[in-house]
Amino acid sequence: MAKVNPFRPNSPIPTAMFAGRLNEIQVFEDGLHQTKNGNPNSFLLTGERGIGKSSLLMLFKPVANGGIPSLGFGTFNFVTINLSISERTNLTTFVELIGKNLKRELGKIESVRSFLDKSWTFIQRIKVMDSGVEADTKNEDTDSIIDDFAYSLSETCKRIANPEKNEEKRDGIVLFIDEADNSSVNLHLGYFIKIVTEKLQLNGCNNIMFVVAGLPATVEKLMDSHESSIRIFTRLKIKELDIEDRCFVIDKAIEAGNKNNDTQTTITDSAKNQLSRLSDGYPHFIQQFGHSAYDFNEDGEISEDDVLDAAFKDGGAIDAIGSRYYEAPFHEQIKSDEYREVLSIMAGKMSSWVKKSEIRKEFSGSGPILTNALKALTTRKIILKNSSKNGEYRLQQRGFALWIKLFGDRDKNR
Repeated sequence: MAKVNPFRPNSPIPTAMFAGRLNEIQVFEDGLHQTKNGNPNSFLLTGERGIGKSSLLMLFKPVANGGIPSLGFGTFNFVTINLSISERTNLTTFVELIGKNLKRELGKIESVRSFLDKSWTFIQRIKVMDSGVEADTKNEDTDSIIDDFAYSLSETCKRIANPEKNEEKRDGIVLFIDEADNSSVNLHLGYFIKIVTEKLQLNGCNNIMFVVAGLPATVEKLMDSHESSIRIFTRLKIKELDIEDRCFVIDKAIEAGNKNNDTQTTITDSAKNQLSRLSDGYPHFIQQFGHSAYDFNEDGEISEDDVLDAAFKDGGAIDAIGSRYYEAPFHEQIKSDEYREVLSIMAGKMSSWVKKSEIRKEFSGSGPILTNALKALTTRKIILKNSSKNGEYRLQQRGFALWIKLFGDRDKNR
């Protein structure tokens, strides 16, 4: 009988398997407490792909809406709205989605549903616009939408915080906005949040929180939209899990698998250490390496050899991670074989810092081409430049280096 694999590389980590991030959780809970009591806080979560931003949002949401108690402030009761941004999301669509989600969350009581229908009528007006707010739309149209939105949102928040008979009292509203690095110019995301937060306060509404998550490039996107928008956020930079937390995640997954499967599975300490090392502390990578090793194992004990064999084979963990994270930067974002050669040379150093002079010794192209390559790769966030030492660069992750060495040439002509 086939085993049910408890590792989940293709979805956020379930709350029961969540590990680490204690500081981020405590800061967020304090922000909820402040927002509940009329001192609104908003947060910006940034980190690389696979670092666990979406999983952290998945934990934040039930803390905010009372699904699980907080660590230090009892049980909150916010209305929570989840949104994910794509490159096609414009201001009109964004505002409409927020209104729809509020109606889904609050519209079960007829009196509240009637209130929402009246409060959000402006959405019908803006929907007649051809395709939302485009780049050449007049500023006053954008400002009018934001003004109407802020007023409707503030009135909704006031209503749920001061309910009528038989209505549940809420602490406020938390809007979770994921994939913010995808935001287009037409969304005006930084400008939107900056102006909305100001108008909410002018309307006497102080119980609304924005939680924005995305890649580090989100900071630039927000500032391009409004240079001071970043100031309204408390920024949480999501880092790699430490070794203890990596092992906790692995143990929890094995435990979950043994509850669901008749055949029990164990894992050796050396296998856990190898999973920890290969993952670099990225939660998604732990899930993928664990998933591959769990499937590969046949004797009920996951060994270090199981982990390594499952990681390095064709179709294994590194191959799977590469198809999701590395193929596009290596092939689609780079049209020059010389630039790919630079990455291949750097892969020999794994994720350690390497000097430009060392790359030059192995590089087949000219000096100016190497300079252009390093500049372009840094600008595109494919490699990192050492801010404290001139002329040093590195790949962001060991996994990228492994994938280049194992599969970069194989995929070159795809």
